[in-house]
Amino acid sequence: CGLSAMTTATPAATTTTTAAATPVAATFEDHSPSYKVLLEKLRTITHLERASAVLNYDRQIFMPQTDASAAQRGKQLAVLATISHEKSIDPEIGQLLEKSALDLEEWSSLLKGSNDYSIERQAAIHSASRLLELETKSYKKATCIPSSLAARKAELESSAYAAWVKARENDDFSSFAPSLKQCFDLAKEITTLQR
Repeated sequence: CGLSAMTTATPAATTTTTAAATPVAATFEDHSPSYKVLLEKLRTITHLERASAVLNYDRQIFMPQTDASAAQRGKQLAVLATISHEKSIDPEIGQLLEKSALDLEEWSSLLKGSNDYSIERQAAIHSASRLLELETKSYKKATCIPSSLAARKAELESSAYAAWVKARENDDFSSFAPSLKQCFDLAKEITTLQR
């Protein structure tokens, strides 16, 4: 969810003033409490997604490749996917995105009117603007998908991977066809909802 864009370095925390002596916050996070809260929520979602990635890695590398272990891990991943998805479609995130965009316009205007509209400040504005653009797009797509579908997708990925491993070991790729069809059907369902 764009966390890497959030960690962009910002200039040293000093306050500048405009010609009218209006203080200008040193960073956008200092200027916009909404943006600061948004970043915290996005970091939480990113941590949940990373935990899911670790469980997926463990399933592929260390877990026994049995139907039972795939089913158990699928249920664990489904729970994480549900929690992560519910957090990512929280209406507060939509409100924070809107408020942060307005705050960014205001901060940008204040900086342009100050004597400290440096390349670093312009880069900070661009970085925040791009993050808000990407996260708004991601939020809109995520809100089209019910949490139950996100959970079903996580479970299917686990069972399909187990079926793929078994098919590859037995050189019987036709046995993987039903799982592959389910994956394609689910991808179509998600794509249809996001249009």
